[in-house]
Amino acid sequence: MKHDISLTTAAIEQAGVPALRVAFTVAVIVFLFAGIFIWRRRHQFFDRDPDVENDVPVVRHNREEVILSVWTGLTLVLVSVLYEVWRA
Repeated sequence: MKHDISLTTAAIEQAGVPALRVAFTVAVIVFLFAGIFIWRRRHQFFDRDPDVENDVPVVRHNREEVILSVWTGLTLVLVSVLYEVWRA
C-alpha cells in the first residue's frame, strides 16, 4: 500500500510541475507588466490632487514608496518561487 502512494505522488508531481512552470511564468510576466504600467502612469497616480488637503510632496512620495515596496516584495516572491519550480 505504501508503495502505491509514493507512485501516485510521483505521477501527480510529474504532471503538475509543467503546469506550475507555466502558471508562475505567466504570473511573473503579468506582475512585470503591471509594474511597467504603474511606472509609466506614476504622474497620473501620484501627482498633486487639488481636492485633497495637505497634499504635500512628502506624502505623495511616501504613497509611491509604499506601492513600490509592496510590488517589489511580491515580485521577488514570485521570482523566487518561479526559480524553485524551474529548478525542480
